[in-house]
Amino acid sequence: DKKKEIIIRSIQVIKMRLLSQTIKSSMAIAARLSARNRITLNNRMGVIRHVHIEKRLSDLGIELPPLGTPKGSYALTSRQGNLLYLAGHLPMPTDGKLMVGKVGDTISPEDAAIAAKWCALNIISTLKAELGDLDNVVKIHKLVGFVNCVDGFDAQPKVINGASDTMFEIFGDAGRHARSAVGTNALPLNVPVEIEAIVEFKG
Repeated sequence: DKKKEIIIRSIQVIKMRLLSQTIKSSMAIAARLSARNRITLNNRMGVIRHVHIEKRLSDLGIELPPLGTPKGSYALTSRQGNLLYLAGHLPMPTDGKLMVGKVGDTISPEDAAIAAKWCALNIISTLKAELGDLDNVVKIHKLVGFVNCVDGFDAQPKVINGASDTMFEIFGDAGRHARSAVGTNALPLNVPVEIEAIVEFKG
C-alpha cells in the first residue's frame, strides 16, 4: 500500500509539472500573439514601423546628397512641438551641381520629376542632420512643390510625383502625405523645382 501511495503521489507531481509547463507555454504563446496584434494594429495606424530607414536606403541603392545650406537669410528648419517645418529645398544631386531649367522650355517634365526626387532626397538629408536618426521620422505630413514652368504648362502634379513617390518608397505608409503642386514663372537660381515639407518626429 505504501509503495502504491508513493507511485500515486509521483504521478500527481508529474501531472502538476506538465500542467504548469502547459500553462506557461500557453501564456507565452498568448503574449506573442498579443504583441503581434499590437504591432499589426500600430502599423495600420502608422504609429510604428519596424523598418530601419538607413537600411532601406541601402537596399534601394540610394545615396543621400550632402547637407545643403540656406540660400538666404533663413533657417533650413523650424520646430513646433513634434512638427518640423522644412524650408524649400532645391534639386542638388550628390555631385553638388544644381539642376536648372524651365519646364517646357529648357528641361523636360521627365527630367523635372527627377529634379523633384533630388529635392526629396535633400529634404531627407536635412531630416537626418536635424533628427540624428531617420527612424525618428513618424510621418511626412505635407509637401509643397513649386515648378518653374512656361505659361500653359499644367502637369505640375506629375513633376512633383517625383518627390512624393520617393517619400513613399523610402518611408512606406509614413511617407504618404498631403500635397500642393504649384506652377510659377521663376524659382531661385533658375531651378526647375523647389519643395518644402512638414514632418512629424518622435518626441
